[in-house]
Amino acid sequence: MADPRVAEHARIVVNYSCKIKRGDFVVIGATPEARELVVALAAEIGRAGAGFVVTDMDESIHRAYILAADAETLSSFPPQELDLFRGADAIIQVISPSNTHEMGDVPPMKLQVAARARGALGGAMEGKRWNLTLHPTKALAQEAKMTYEAYCDFVYSAIIRDWAGFASEMSVLSERLAKAKSVRITGERTDITLSVEGRRPKVSAGDHNMPSGEVFVSPVETAVRGDVYFDLPVLYQGREIRGAQLSFRSGRVVKSSAEEGGDTLKDLLEVDQGAKRLGELGIGMNRGIDRFTRNILFDEKMGDTIHMAVGRAYPETGGTNKSAIHIDMIKSMKETGTIYLDGEAVYEKGRFVWEEERSRKGLESAAQRSQTGRTRGPGSHSRRPSD
Repeated sequence: MADPRVAEHARIVVNYSCKIKRGDFVVIGATPEARELVVALAAEIGRAGAGFVVTDMDESIHRAYILAADAETLSSFPPQELDLFRGADAIIQVISPSNTHEMGDVPPMKLQVAARARGALGGAMEGKRWNLTLHPTKALAQEAKMTYEAYCDFVYSAIIRDWAGFASEMSVLSERLAKAKSVRITGERTDITLSVEGRRPKVSAGDHNMPSGEVFVSPVETAVRGDVYFDLPVLYQGREIRGAQLSFRSGRVVKSSAEEGGDTLKDLLEVDQGAKRLGELGIGMNRGIDRFTRNILFDEKMGDTIHMAVGRAYPETGGTNKSAIHIDMIKSMKETGTIYLDGEAVYEKGRFVWEEERSRKGLESAAQRSQTGRTRGPGSHSRRPSD
């Protein structure tokens, strides 16, 4: 029996995230594991009066090609594929691996060459409607250390929600960030300051990522200084980076290390000139994503976390850094982290200041109601326990 949540997922991506309309041409990238979702997407696109094409993102195919091809072959990107993306009105990409470590034995230097070549796709997607989403697979459930059924429940509880209402909630932080000149973040082995002056923070509420739930901005490229420690691991091309520590000076990484995967981290930072600069600061606000699942699409949106990405910046936020990579690394903030905007703490001890204010007002209102109930005189309609 088909899971009705798959059809609802497709409706959200096609109608809310990508706003597909009559006459559009849509490119869908997915693996065979996502067939059920692709079928549902095709139906929704058809109802909208649009056309589409599906490209295969199966990493076993990419692995075979990269292992066999020489550097010269890998460094040239097929113009036909580039034309396909340039001609699209909207692009939907679905994460659905059958093996999350498929690329684990590919030489890092070959991955670097291929990443630089595929960087052209990033430019082709600028200004277009696009969405990156996920279809649950057993491989992803294993990474999350969950049963497949429990993982499906987790995925759809994060996707099927009131995105417009959630966007309104997140705008409180976005508006404060837009007025700030600097952001300072402190925590375990962390004290880093970034300039965001003149930048335009954005609320991510399902338009480009589904699920979503973050406020993000591209920092001023030359004005990042200090140290940051990322306590949550990241999986990149089948390789894990755990406990990454980065030191910045004048916007560039001047020192890097990791408790695991340090060589992979160093290789990534050498991909190109832009790989050593920050392309993004993101603040996770989706507390519905309540556990680490080793999947960046979900993990970076977790409430009470921040993430920073080395590499490509977001032009829509004012970012100018260019790179073939965009690698997010995540830090938990709930226990010891503090976020300052222009020297004022706006997040500490697991709460934003406005959440604390709402909580305090709620307690005061409850106390007032209680006091009113106790002081009612004769004729009131309050009931005694014995009534």
